Amino acid sequence: MKELQTVIPGIHAALVMQDGEIIAQTVGIDEMHPQYSVTKSLTSLAVGMLIDAGKLRLDTKLGTLPDMPQTAPLAEVTLEALLTMQSGLDRGLLFEDRYQCDHFLGACLAQTLGAPEFYYNNANTYLAGLLAEQAADEPLAEFLGREILHPLGIREYSFEYDEKGRFFGASGLHMSTRDLAKLGQSVLEGKMYPAAWMENALRPHARSNDGRDYGMGFWVYGEAFCLSGKWGQNCIGFPSKHALVAVNSHLPQPGDARTYICEVLLPCIR
Repeated sequence: MKELQTVIPGIHAALVMQDGEIIAQTVGIDEMHPQYSVTKSLTSLAVGMLIDAGKLRLDTKLGTLPDMPQTAPLAEVTLEALLTMQSGLDRGLLFEDRYQCDHFLGACLAQTLGAPEFYYNNANTYLAGLLAEQAADEPLAEFLGREILHPLGIREYSFEYDEKGRFFGASGLHMSTRDLAKLGQSVLEGKMYPAAWMENALRPHARSNDGRDYGMGFWVYGEAFCLSGKWGQNCIGFPSKHALVAVNSHLPQPGDARTYICEVLLPCIR
């Protein structure tokens, strides 16, 4: 086991796994941290399981939600468009503003829809999570615990909810770096999830303005995939090397986390 240093201020904890074993780590990998948009990847995994169970379809529309006005443009938006950030919602929504928002769905309905091109938005995955929770016919947090987290040995975690107590599928997950790596390892191995879904979720569906590829709840870099959070939470899997790196940080510039990953973590992989 190689002991790593955090080196860059703002890096909280990190580890490297290969062939299912931790081969390098910093101290503090069992401390809890907010994971922000890593939550989107977890929502995607739930959607895949529900589709495989025949309870949900990618062409399911938001109009199936009981409190969605059928005349609203959002009613025609599909689950697939939400997961690939191509719903037409083209303004930042339900990021920091959600803490002053008393009606999440109402805030989404108040937005006009622009061109259906890629626009990264918390509202998209929040709405996808509502469809998943409806299909599961139970709180999605309970579904995720039973079907994904508990089987991985992940017991300490928390989620965020909207004003009605519904799962907020875009952000709000808290877990440790060790457990973030367990979640990434489950994606790397692919044994828990429908193979067809993982192939679909981990392939590029859209491209961001800065040239990055986005799948369905995951960023995609060639063969690698990334569960990514706002302030430098990253779990990057490398299937051909049977390896991954996981890091929790709070860094103002995403490039700082990438520097640490490239200079400290990646060289550990055989």
